[in-house]
Amino acid sequence: MTDRRIEFVYPIRTAEISVTGKECALRCAHCNGVFLRDIERRSPKSYLVTGGCNGEGEVPLSENLDTLRELAKRYKLIAHTGLIGEGHIEKVAPFIEAVSFNFLCDDDTIREVYGLKKTAEDFIESYKALRKHIRAYPHITIGLNGGRIVGERKAIEILSYLGAHALVFNILVPVHGTRYAILQPPGVEEVIGIIREAKERLRDTPIYLGCMRPGGGYREIIDKEAVRLEVDRIVMPSRSAVQLAKDNGLIIGSRDECCIL
Repeated sequence: MTDRRIEFVYPIRTAEISVTGKECALRCAHCNGVFLRDIERRSPKSYLVTGGCNGEGEVPLSENLDTLRELAKRYKLIAHTGLIGEGHIEKVAPFIEAVSFNFLCDDDTIREVYGLKKTAEDFIESYKALRKHIRAYPHITIGLNGGRIVGERKAIEILSYLGAHALVFNILVPVHGTRYAILQPPGVEEVIGIIREAKERLRDTPIYLGCMRPGGGYREIIDKEAVRLEVDRIVMPSRSAVQLAKDNGLIIGSRDECCIL
């Protein structure tokens, strides 16, 4: 009997609220605001505070302090910040428990996907500033640059010395209504290779498989391999992955809020 533990996350008790409604200035190649339109309302224990970015890649959280203050009286708050300076972090930190931060370390991806005149160093500096004040969870979207593996390994390398409370992997999902709608997600073997490399290089960092990844047979393969690679949490796992964990005698935990809580 193994003593290895895995947690399956079903985030039905984390609701989302957008501080910009359905608007986003960037209209990124992989999203184009579609994910803002898909926000649902639930009976929550916590809220993910998100929103569209302005032209500098920032979610205007500090411009909505009254909203944060009122929500924080009743709920745990996590947030998407986008790029953010330390002055703005200090304003929002009293209300936010944790941040999901898209950790991009490739200049071409930043220009191609986000259309931003920013660099990897801008994202690294925002992440470092966040870590001084709030628990920040870097998210790496595998294949974000049109399904290609470009800056993912560099991001893992940088996190190996910056550190992280946990690293969350997402996978590009081609979405109708976006510039990447007709593209293919990255190859399964490539994805597995990236997760394996993270497990090897970030030995003391929990690894999570996040909520954004393709469905169907693709998802089943990825999820089962994630179990074999000993990831710590999987969001909305496939049934076959859950069964694999049971068959291997893993200790299974369950969570009903966002994976970074």
